[in-house]
Amino acid sequence: MKTLVEKLTKSKTRSFDIREHTLFHEWQNEEELSMRMHPVYEIVVILDGRGKRFIRNHVEYFSKGDIFFIGPNVPHCVQVDPGKKVGALVIHFFDDAFGKGFFDLPENQAIKDLLEDSENGITFKTKTKNKLYLKFHQLLGLQSFEKMVTFLRLLNEMAHIPNRRLLVKGNLIKHVKQTDHEKINRIHLFILEKFQKHISLEEISIHAEMSPATFCRYFKKHFRKTFTKFLNEIRVEHACKVLRETNKNISEVAYSSGYNHLTHFNKQFKRIAGCSPREYIRRIK
Repeated sequence: MKTLVEKLTKSKTRSFDIREHTLFHEWQNEEELSMRMHPVYEIVVILDGRGKRFIRNHVEYFSKGDIFFIGPNVPHCVQVDPGKKVGALVIHFFDDAFGKGFFDLPENQAIKDLLEDSENGITFKTKTKNKLYLKFHQLLGLQSFEKMVTFLRLLNEMAHIPNRRLLVKGNLIKHVKQTDHEKINRIHLFILEKFQKHISLEEISIHAEMSPATFCRYFKKHFRKTFTKFLNEIRVEHACKVLRETNKNISEVAYSSGYNHLTHFNKQFKRIAGCSPREYIRRIK
């Protein structure tokens, strides 16, 4: 998994860019994925379809109606499910899109806080995102000044939503060397490829070309959580997807998510998802 730096230029005719995009399944496997980073804020509204999003060290499935907000120079990409496509509304704007120092005005403090949070990646809970989804889609039909004012109102509305969720937990290391980006991505990819089977600390340490002790320190520094915790989160997220999209029983789901013991799976699932697998099924069916 590589990280590509995109150079975007400012438009002379508009303060922010908003476009509809159709995304397809580009890569045959996640080893071919390329993380992207650019100097602008990005808001993505999923109009249709589903897939998987990668934001820094965070991986999560997305579907229609999801909204995520990503800050400048944050590595990210999406992977569309095979044979499918995703319709998305994508908004880009520079930090001085509305004038240098605009977001530093005291009246814009809430928006400034929102922009700072976007360095961790932001998404919103169901009821909130449904309202935002409709308003963002309406932007496409507006002209010039009205579009700009409406977008600023939307930023202000997002800034005052109390239940926005940060996708990357903990304090970020903002300036990561390119060599570390490549190593982090290589570790990340290895976990995504192997999580359905047993991954020992020795095995992943060898892959990362580190001793187990050095690997644990390196992982905690860059992922802001232990390797074991991160691995369990990937496995439970996968289990949730399987429970949503198939009729497999809980034992089958546990095994396909990398757990050999149902008791351990139930314990980790409840810790991460906030409910038991059986309760999760009742909520989504």
